[in-house]
Amino acid sequence: MTAPKSFSHQTPDVARSDDYEANVDVDVSPQSQIYEKGITEPQLEVETGTEWQRLSLISILYFTIRNFTNMAQGLIYAVPALAISFNIWDNLFSPEVLIGAGILFLFTSTSGLVSYLMYKFRVHNQHVEIHHGVFQRRYTNLPLWRIQNVKIERPFYYRPFGYALVVLDTAGSGKEEAKIVAVPEAYAEALKKQVLYEKAQHDVDDLDGLVGEELSGRGLADGSSSSRTQSMSAKAADNVNTSEEVLNRRSVKDIIIHGITNNRVWIILGAAAPFYDDVFGLVSEWLADKGLQLNQIVGEQTVAWWQLGLYAFVILMMLMALVALFSVGGALFTFYGYTLSRSGDRYIRRSGLLNKLEVSMRASRIQMITAKQDWLDKILKRVNLYFEQNSTAGQQMQELMSPNKLIVPSVTENEAFELSQEVMPGCDLRSQPYHIISKRFISFWLLTAWAIPFAIFFTIGAVSSHLDIMLGALAAYSAIALILTLRWWRWGIAYDNKYVYIRRGRIGVDYQCFEPYKVQQVIIKQSVFMKRNKLATIKFVLASGAVTVPFLPEEYVNKLADSVLFEVESTRRSWM
Repeated sequence: MTAPKSFSHQTPDVARSDDYEANVDVDVSPQSQIYEKGITEPQLEVETGTEWQRLSLISILYFTIRNFTNMAQGLIYAVPALAISFNIWDNLFSPEVLIGAGILFLFTSTSGLVSYLMYKFRVHNQHVEIHHGVFQRRYTNLPLWRIQNVKIERPFYYRPFGYALVVLDTAGSGKEEAKIVAVPEAYAEALKKQVLYEKAQHDVDDLDGLVGEELSGRGLADGSSSSRTQSMSAKAADNVNTSEEVLNRRSVKDIIIHGITNNRVWIILGAAAPFYDDVFGLVSEWLADKGLQLNQIVGEQTVAWWQLGLYAFVILMMLMALVALFSVGGALFTFYGYTLSRSGDRYIRRSGLLNKLEVSMRASRIQMITAKQDWLDKILKRVNLYFEQNSTAGQQMQELMSPNKLIVPSVTENEAFELSQEVMPGCDLRSQPYHIISKRFISFWLLTAWAIPFAIFFTIGAVSSHLDIMLGALAAYSAIALILTLRWWRWGIAYDNKYVYIRRGRIGVDYQCFEPYKVQQVIIKQSVFMKRNKLATIKFVLASGAVTVPFLPEEYVNKLADSVLFEVESTRRSWM
């Protein structure tokens, strides 16, 4: 077997469009309009031939960093156990810990080189083929016309050398199907263009067959099929060859607002809980060195209660400011230079401070629009807008990095309305007459889920004559009732014969909108309690996930289900 070639960063030979047409078997048919529209083979040769290719040596760095990241994610779960088992702070620089860390570092660094040596790929006969894996060898074969999304990433350590990472995924897959780890940026863009071309060509072929079958069944002439296919070919050509139009940009101010209103640093603070005692001990020692004794400051005879409260408030504000600073930094790292563009029938998102990330999504595959407003977003009149496509059940994936979601962070309410109209014309999330769910939703959950725990704690307090337990149980039950009331007040559904709208939330509010013909299942549920009160729960299953609205009038649910199912059956539009 011939040894794989190394994929070096050299400019491939330029292939003219007439040479490409001579090398590829293309009939003079309606599909040839794709060429007439100027959509030809990318100038850089995408096909690598029959021989397998090696990646650039820079990919060793990628594999090493990836292995370090995977190892760190695994160690996160072991940190609390290690912290509880022994005082990890005192033993942090012990010989055993240093030797273990050195072995892990050496093993991970070596694994990057091994991963590079075990990786090879080729693009041959309109297929992307990849062999990779060390202990578990994997072979991936993707036809170019089956690839739905092409994502190009530019990590900061690639950018000085002009390399990029290409991620390819197919329809119906929640995980990334294939990665070509380190190729020149020009080749990555050429491969992306070739994938879009092959996809457009394949769609035209499929439509040509369907139209031919339909017209032949009606006894119509072939000329009608040819004319219709020509128009579809021209439309597909325009979609592929259209220049990009920027729809939205996010300034640094907008990103800072997003970091403040969408604070997720509490996850990190929760993971760091085992180290709190050690951190407080270090802080106390540092303050003692500066002449400040905490036990003297908080002594009852030294400081008045209002001064102690003032100290606590100032410390709390400082901690909150620090947490917000981390959140803003994370938002800037992820969304800096954010742009949302449209090219033909595709939406493209680009962002990133160090690692430049690009995600594209076909407009027809967008299953749902989701607009989210937390309580602070409502005060600042900002909205986080999501365009969602297919997902795989049970898979946890970061929404920011997922190829199945496009997020537009912290747009104004007017911008959210305009972008929603752009993706789904006529969509109006806020102005719909929402049908609110029944108030029995509140009584059902208060009685079935919370009445027994409340009765138990209240009885314990009454028997033991502890007024604080009784008041605590009463306060908790009242708070739960308030939350359920807010949830009932927000939860509603609307249908305007074109889109289905859903609203829900507690203090904040979320809006969702989807087209009925993309629904895969409609499920109606009724418990004995609900059936007696003529109520029902309706559940819509889409490729992006399921949406449920409970405690609606039974008659309304049946009419809505009939309308949605009729739309699915009578509409032959394809969204794949």
